[in-house]
Formats: sequence, C-alpha cells, structure tokens
Amino acid sequence: MAKGGFFKNYRVYLLTTTAYMGALLFGYDTGVMSSVLALKAFKKDFGLPTASNGFATKQNAHVSQNVVSLLTAGCFFGAIAASFVNDRFGRKKSLLGFTCIFMVGAAIQVASHHHIGQIYAGRVIAGLGIGGMSSITPVFVAENCPPAVRGRITGLFQEFLVIGSTFAYWLDYGVALTIPESTKQWRVPVAIQLIPGGFLLVGVLFLKESPRWLAKQGRYEEATANLAFMRRDEIDDPDVIKEMADIRASIEEELHLTEGVQWREVLLPGNRYRFAVAFTIFLCQQFSGTNSIGYYAPQIFETIGVAKTNASLFATGVYGSVKVATTGIFLLIGIDKIGRRNSLLGGAVWMMTMMFILGGVLHTHPPTNVNTVSSASIAMVVMIYLYVIGYSASWGPIPWVYVSEIFPTRLRSYGVGMAAATQWLFNFAITYMTPSAISNIGYKTFIMFGIFCAANGVFVYFFVKETKGLTLEDMDIIFGTVAAEQRAADVEHVMHKGMEHDDRIEDVAATTNVPAHEEEKREL
Repeated sequence: MAKGGFFKNYRVYLLTTTAYMGALLFGYDTGVMSSVLALKAFKKDFGLPTASNGFATKQNAHVSQNVVSLLTAGCFFGAIAASFVNDRFGRKKSLLGFTCIFMVGAAIQVASHHHIGQIYAGRVIAGLGIGGMSSITPVFVAENCPPAVRGRITGLFQEFLVIGSTFAYWLDYGVALTIPESTKQWRVPVAIQLIPGGFLLVGVLFLKESPRWLAKQGRYEEATANLAFMRRDEIDDPDVIKEMADIRASIEEELHLTEGVQWREVLLPGNRYRFAVAFTIFLCQQFSGTNSIGYYAPQIFETIGVAKTNASLFATGVYGSVKVATTGIFLLIGIDKIGRRNSLLGGAVWMMTMMFILGGVLHTHPPTNVNTVSSASIAMVVMIYLYVIGYSASWGPIPWVYVSEIFPTRLRSYGVGMAAATQWLFNFAITYMTPSAISNIGYKTFIMFGIFCAANGVFVYFFVKETKGLTLEDMDIIFGTVAAEQRAADVEHVMHKGMEHDDRIEDVAATTNVPAHEEEKREL
C-alpha cells in the first residue's frame, strides 16, 4: 500500500477534517459578515445608511472597519495565548478550550439586535477562539502527517478556510433572494456558524494527541502507539521505529542545547532565521491585498461598478468559488511537486500583474452609471478573479504549511503561535485601513498592493528555503542547527539504545520465566 495513498493515511485525513473545522469557521465568520454588512436588513437594524455605494458613506466604512477588524484583533490575542496553552496542555485539550470560547462569541453575535456593541463584543470573543485554533490546528495536523503528503494535507487549512467563506458568500446571496428583508435575513447566516462549531466541539473529543508533543513530554510509549495508529502500522513496524527514532533524536539534541524552552534557544542562529522568516512570510501574505478583497468583496465589487446588492453578492460568490477550486487543484497536484518556494515566486509575479492592471483600469475607466455594468467593470471583475487564482496557488495555503513545518518540536507551538499572531496583527491593520483607503485614494489602493506583491517576490527569492518532501526533523539540517552527519549518528544511537533495551528485557524474561511484555511494564 502506497505510503502517500489516501487509504493508508485516511486517519490523518479524518483528524485534519475535524481539526480544520477551525479554519472553516474562520473563513465562514469573515465571509458571512462581509456579505451581511451589504444587506439592507442589517443596515436598518443597526441604524446604518442603506445606499449601495461601496464605502462612499463614512458611517458604513467605520462600522465595516470595526465589525471586521475586531474579529482579527481578538484572533491576535487568541493566537498569542494559544502558543503557551498549546505547549502546556497539548494540542487536543487546547483546541477543545478555544472551540468553547468561539461558541460563546458566536452565540453573542446571533443574539445581537439594534446594539452594534453586541456584535463588536461577539466578534472579539469569537476572534479569541479562532485565533487560538489558527495557532493550534496547523501544528496538530503537521505533526501527524507523513512527509510525502504533508504539504497537501497541511495546506487543507486554506482549502477549509475558503470553503467556509465561499459557503457564507453563497448563503448570503441566497437569503438576500429568498428571505424577505427582516432581522431573520441576516440572523440566519450568522447563526449557521454554530453548526460546524458544534461538529468541532464533539469531534475533537475523539482525536488522539500528537505523537511529537507526547514525545516531548517523555511519554514515548504513548507517542509510539499514537504514531502507529495514525500510520495504520504496528508499533514494531520498521517505518514507525525509524520515525520515532528521528523524533527522539531531535528532541534529545534540543534538550542537550538547553534545559526547557528559553529565549536564548530562540536566538540560536538557525532558530532565529526560522522565526524571522515565519514573521515575514505572513506579513507578506497580508500585504498582498487578498484580505482587503476577501473581507469586503461585495463593497469592492460595488466600488468597481457592480452596484446592485444582489449582483455584488453573486460576484462575491463566484470569487469564493474560484478560490475553492484553485486551492483544491493546487493542493492536489502542485504544492508537493512544484514546491513551496517556486509557487510563492510565481504567485507574487502573477498577483502583482493583476493588481497593476486592476488599478490602471479603475483609474482610466471609473464606473459612472450605477444602473449598468460597463465593459471596464467586467474587466476589473475578471482581474480580481485572475488575481485570486494566483493567490490560491501560492500565498494562500503555503504560509500556513511552511510555518507549521519549519520549527523544531520544542519550539513549534511558539513559532506557529508567533506566526499566526503576526498574521492576525497585519490582518487587522489591512482590514481596518481598506474601507478608508478605497474611499479616499481609490485606484491607488490596488497599485499599492501590486508594489507589495513585487516586494514579496524579492523576499522569497533571497530568504525562503525549499522544504517539500522533508521530514519535520530534517528542518534542523536545512536551517543549520545540526549537521546531517550528526543527525544520522544521533538517530543510530537512539535506535541502538532501543535494541539494547529490548535485548535486556528478553534476557531478564528468559531467566525469570516472566513474559517479555510483563517485564517491560515492570521496567517502565
């Protein structure tokens, strides 16, 4: 049976599907509010101007900024908290706790009526939960994935995210057409997020803890059992033994350097490089402009000439569907073949080109008649769709994959937590500034994002190392914290210790007439 085949790894896929409900919730919660903000029913309930004019109304721009950015502010603090909770209590318990926090925030949003402050409070609390999930789930999944398909499986974080946002886009379009203008029209799509939240809450109870986290706690027997379960092999299978030897050798090397996680360990050259790259790759992702479009798609389509609410919601639904299809195809056939680095380089050039064209057309052919969609408006919509194709095959899934795989076991929860917090910090900055930027400088907003995309390509060319096909423990070698020869010697030493231990157990069992497995329990 192929090591990278679906049936061989179906338990990894089940764990991923459950854990990445957190990513789906992130996508849904952002997608649903971006479209709900465009519904007249929501505007009336909360006393906002009802015109379909994008961000031209300053009050609408202000509320849009708050509703969207407060979620990301909560996510920032949730991601920071999760980096410590994740390391202390493990992946499973931490994920369960942050799911409960999200459910509370979602319930507050559903119960809101006439008081926009309630929406704000619910967004912050839900953000704490989502931010925590975003820090935990990529680590949880990456630590269970075999190297051959780790990019494909870990990258499903982005696929679940865009499925969630796209479902929200189409749901909002559907309720705008089928539910009369009323409180129910916006409350129904906001409430539906409780369904995947409940699925995650129940599903996480049945997941097994990460074998790498267990090994870091010295619980090697349980770690080996969980690893064998996820690989669908016996605990004495040579591949399981080799993988556990790699894990133990890596952990013992780290323990040899320092006792416990200390800040000086972060400052070691190889680790310092990894933290800097993780920080910068998410800064680059956010300044590519994707979330400006993703969060405010209906209003942006209105800005470029698709002025009617239902038409802008339909265009937004198509935008999301393009993301889902492209991300899925890329994860299936691209990420583990083309690699991380080449995909990021190609995506940066593609996205830069589309942003420059979009900004240029908006400058030379601004929409003038709100009752018709001009050929220039259609061209700009196409540019947005082409832009998101490039993003979905590069800067969408890869940063999440990359940061989840480059850190050593003892620093992984801190590294991914820091990276996720960076993502949310600049996510907050970009989403807060977008309505004002489009309202005040118009087409120059897209030119600005095009320049940022060019800078992203320069960063990748000089600083991002290729990681496809490598084990998590191999990252220490390519980032220079251990030599390949030293790692091979350490793995051999660990395996040799294991064989000596097994031989000693069998010798004692033979002389005492005690079964070997009973003697091993006595040793433990």
